[in-house]
Amino acid sequence: MARRRNRSNILKWSLIGGAIAGGAMIPLVPALKKRAMRATTILKKDHRVVGGLMMALEMTPKINGMVRRRLFDQIKNDLMIHSQVEEEIFYPAIRNLTGCVSKVDEAYREHQTVKDLLYQMTSIDPVSEEFDRKFAELKDAVTHHVDEEETEMFPRMQERMASVELEEIGRRMHERKMDLKSERAA
Repeated sequence: MARRRNRSNILKWSLIGGAIAGGAMIPLVPALKKRAMRATTILKKDHRVVGGLMMALEMTPKINGMVRRRLFDQIKNDLMIHSQVEEEIFYPAIRNLTGCVSKVDEAYREHQTVKDLLYQMTSIDPVSEEFDRKFAELKDAVTHHVDEEETEMFPRMQERMASVELEEIGRRMHERKMDLKSERAA
C-alpha cells in the first residue's frame, strides 16, 4: 500500500514538474509566488525548518558534540531572527484583530521563555544531560507556540485580512529577515 502511494506521489510530482518545464503551468507561477510571500506561509516555513533542525539535533549522537553545538547554534539563530520579525512586524499587524490581543500578549511571553532557554543552553555542554533536559523544554515550548500560532492566530488572520495585506506583511517580514541575517553574518 505504501509503495503504491509512493509511486503515486512520484508520478504526480513528475507530471507537475513536466508541466512546469513544458510551460503549461507558467501562468500559475505568479500566483504561487504571491502565496509564498504571505506572512503565514513564511512563518510556517520557518516553523518547519526549526522543527527539522530540532529533529536532527535529537538524532545526533552525544559523541558528536561539535555537530550538536552547530545544530543548536543554527536553531538559536533561526529562532532569534524569527522571533524578532514576529515581534516587530507580525504581532503588531494582528494585535487589533478581534480576539487576538490576548493571543499576541501570550505569544510575546512564550518568545521570552524560548529566548531564556536559548541563552541558558548557550553555556551548557551539548553532550551533557543538562543540555538534553533544557533542549526538551525548548522543544516543548516551541512546539506549543507553533501549534497555537498555526491553529488559532493564522486562521483568524486569514479570515480577517485580504491576501494583499498578508502579502504586504510577508514582504516586510522577508526583507527584515534578510537584513537580520546580513547583520548576524557580519
